[in-house]
Amino acid sequence: MGDKAQTPARILVIDDDSGNVRLLERFLKDAGYRDVQSTTDSRKAPALYQTFQPDLILLDLMMPYLDGVAVIQQLSIPEDVYLPVLVLTADVTLEAKQRALAAGAKDFLAKPFDRLEVLLRIKNLLDTRRLYLELERHNRSLEQTVLERTQQFLRSEKLATMGSLLAGVAHELNNPLAVLMGQTHLMREVVRDGPLRQRTEQIRAAAERCARIVRNFLAMARQQPPERHEVALNQVVREAVELLAYELRTDNIEAVLDLADDLPVLWADAHQLHQVVVNLVANAHQAMRSLPAARRITITTRFARERARVQLAIADTGPGIPRDIEAKVFEPFFTTKPPGQGTGLGLSLCQGIVEEHGGTIAVASGAGEGAAFQIDFPILTRPLGPTRAAGATVLPTLPPIGAKAILVVDDEPEIAGVLAEALERMGHHVEVALGGGRALELLTQRTYDLVLSDTKMPGVDGVGLYREIERRFPALRERVVFLTGDVLDPEKRAFIERAGLPFLTKPFDVEEVRRVVHRVLAGGGQRR
Repeated sequence: MGDKAQTPARILVIDDDSGNVRLLERFLKDAGYRDVQSTTDSRKAPALYQTFQPDLILLDLMMPYLDGVAVIQQLSIPEDVYLPVLVLTADVTLEAKQRALAAGAKDFLAKPFDRLEVLLRIKNLLDTRRLYLELERHNRSLEQTVLERTQQFLRSEKLATMGSLLAGVAHELNNPLAVLMGQTHLMREVVRDGPLRQRTEQIRAAAERCARIVRNFLAMARQQPPERHEVALNQVVREAVELLAYELRTDNIEAVLDLADDLPVLWADAHQLHQVVVNLVANAHQAMRSLPAARRITITTRFARERARVQLAIADTGPGIPRDIEAKVFEPFFTTKPPGQGTGLGLSLCQGIVEEHGGTIAVASGAGEGAAFQIDFPILTRPLGPTRAAGATVLPTLPPIGAKAILVVDDEPEIAGVLAEALERMGHHVEVALGGGRALELLTQRTYDLVLSDTKMPGVDGVGLYREIERRFPALRERVVFLTGDVLDPEKRAFIERAGLPFLTKPFDVEEVRRVVHRVLAGGGQRR
């Protein structure tokens, strides 16, 4: 570990042995931690905790007046706040550790201390706290952004504007999510077991949920021709409900999923099916908003084996649709909503998507009886030729390669840092350029085996960088890999398709980045 702390942190030391306190203070000072407070009287700990607001507590377990467990209990740290407590103890028995864990401790250090171990434990706990706080901030931002955009979509249904709206959401959130997911992955490689590993897994799972919400939201504004893949309908349903979960929860609407386990896969466009489910659930939600009684949306999937059909039903407990207008609900521009709250295109769009997939959609309802939409999809035969499921990656066995020189190009220093560390751990030599202009300078100074570049950057963007590489460094033109968070930009998409180069979307999976980079460096399958 280096001699300087990587990030500022407030550390509180509580130990009745003044010699231990001085030793820990010297360790921390030498490592660059400047904001440190301490006490040898455990009775002063609660007041000091309130005024100092530490990021980490080093706490002796055996002390007079109040022992370590009693101190943790008096601090009353909320369960949803990750404040790491590192217990210092000469009692290494299982019973002592269990007592401290039950009270809220996050890790242990046995006396006498080893300097390297002390600083490593402190760094790991502080890194986890930083990731946790960053995740909380991004979650709040994501929930607020999704709420605002969803409300806007439900009010206007102006589908033509959704592309630019959602592209903005994606770019705002995909970069910080890429940092969060990448750092969590790298941390999992270092922390193999114990409480810290469990906390890292929780952060990883929450970050991936945020990424799924962003992907689901983007699916509603897909701006390209239908792409048929093998699709699991139950997964589409779960992701659509997850997208609207916050809205449903705040309006006290229960979502009940009754999904069959024996559904065959559909040969379909998952994003279009996602749009159908979101639209029908959103309509049911809006219909029940003013009801004082129980509000419930039930989504059912079944496999009608004798007819080779997959069935999807979405039913609500709302006011229902009067019999005299049931036949009109799928007509374009027909709506019963007040002016300004809808264009009447939603159900027409759903019908078009379902029929394009060879299916049927119908509604059964009545005034005061709720509405139930029934959709049937045929089990279509997959076209001949090599295909793979959406999102699946087919990886050949790759030959070993030695250390290579890689240039990482991204105007976001945090993302560039994550990518550089991930590739350096593979043994490669990595340099970072914070933008396309700086990348071109470095390319004139030395030779690289591969360039990993963002597409959207100020000044020289990814497209401009690649064109210069084609012109000035042609040996590299097939050794460029792109990262993009701007997935809905039609010009960027067309450029990537024309270039035939591999690309990954943000937030990325670190292992997928490594696999793609390895494949390109090994000289196999680099062009798509």
